Amino acid sequence: MRHSKKVICAVLLVASFPLMAQYVEGPGEAPDPAAGLTPAAVAEIQKGTDMTPALRAAQNALSENPIGKLVVDGKNKRDDDKLFTHVIKKPGAITNQEHSGRCWLFAGLNILRPAVIVKYKLKNFELSQAYEQYWDKLERANRSLELAIALRNEAPDSRKNELLLKHPIEDGGDWNYVLYLVDKYGVVPKSVMPDTYSAAHTNEMNELLATVIRKGIISLRAKAKAGATVEQLRAAKLDVLKQVDRILVLCLGRPPHTFTWRYEDKDGKVSPAKTYTPQKFYKAFVGVDLHDYMHVVNYPGKPMNAVLRFAWNRDTADGPDMQAVNVPVDVMKTMAMKSVLGDEAVWFCCNSGVQRDNEAGLWDQGIKDYGDLFGLDFHMDKADQLAYFQGAPDHCMVFVGVDVRDGKPDKWKVENSWGKKYGQEGYWTITDSWFEANVYEMLVNKKYVPEDVLKLADGKPEVMPPWDPFSN
Repeated sequence: MRHSKKVICAVLLVASFPLMAQYVEGPGEAPDPAAGLTPAAVAEIQKGTDMTPALRAAQNALSENPIGKLVVDGKNKRDDDKLFTHVIKKPGAITNQEHSGRCWLFAGLNILRPAVIVKYKLKNFELSQAYEQYWDKLERANRSLELAIALRNEAPDSRKNELLLKHPIEDGGDWNYVLYLVDKYGVVPKSVMPDTYSAAHTNEMNELLATVIRKGIISLRAKAKAGATVEQLRAAKLDVLKQVDRILVLCLGRPPHTFTWRYEDKDGKVSPAKTYTPQKFYKAFVGVDLHDYMHVVNYPGKPMNAVLRFAWNRDTADGPDMQAVNVPVDVMKTMAMKSVLGDEAVWFCCNSGVQRDNEAGLWDQGIKDYGDLFGLDFHMDKADQLAYFQGAPDHCMVFVGVDVRDGKPDKWKVENSWGKKYGQEGYWTITDSWFEANVYEMLVNKKYVPEDVLKLADGKPEVMPPWDPFSN
């Protein structure tokens, strides 16, 4: 009986799902006896590590300590005097994204704050990240379902479907996400829709959302196989989005359509209470036009002084993919410096996991010298890091200060969104060398962009695939 059930299940599976195309191995992919590690090869390899007294000392130290603790260069830490020739007035209190991947959103909303704090004479001001988070998740779920409809005739294990199914509703984002959400849904003060536990600790919520979306994709593909039209699939998609909405409302709360709000300025004066929609609040109270800003990247290995567009790098079905002008890193530095000197904060993205000292709040090339400890060269240039997935933008923050020496930026003061526990009460220093090696994206007001760079934005974009390192 048990054997019979297995046979029936196998028949049902074959009938229910499309047959996968058989994989054809290329030259050298299959197991090859000549490719294995022989005893002679192992002996030759092990000759390369002759346990000198220095290496034995390193081994002893590593047996009792984390690698990162042993490679910190004390001189680099001492050289960081934490002084800057110019710091933006009233950047706002340090924020905390906690256990979530919302850095892009925190940084995007935080660049709006300085002008508001100064204009209304506030002690502090923070916009609601949870409000935008709700709309981001709902839009992102819709985008994933629309991609599933577009890919309905491809096998589930096609490269595109694999990418979609692995990451149907992640936290990470980019500047174009901020622009779309603020344009369409406006903003609200954080007091109107504060973070919930799930807003700040997204893992479980994201897992539930991903399950609902994957189940929805299975259902849409079955309907498509049965002959459903795109219009019918889009109607069915709404049932999945209703489930997404339920999870979001329970975890984050329902975003307000209108709200009444007032504020107290630094002198203790309380404003009259006013009723706003989120869109009217953005225009009337915040007033910063995000379309006045230009998105640039430094992507060595891709066409320089050209427009790059990153397919699928968006959180919406109808909004634009991430698109930016690829410029030399020195051009980025100059624009960032001019912006900060003009008291305008600068949104940027970087590879945050390298050459970092949390206690000092310092990102500096050479702050961790792995080469001396291991006697090996770990250096890779920026182009190779991107091409071979060694480094890519993974964290967004805000430049709020710069230290200018001889007319050039020497280091940068950074407003992070990791709370006050890390760095210098939440602020960090980025050196010029680290900027050059690890800063990849930046947003700057167009008035600080050279005319020749502004003109480049009108060029025809070079389209990067969805699996480009910049997007993953």
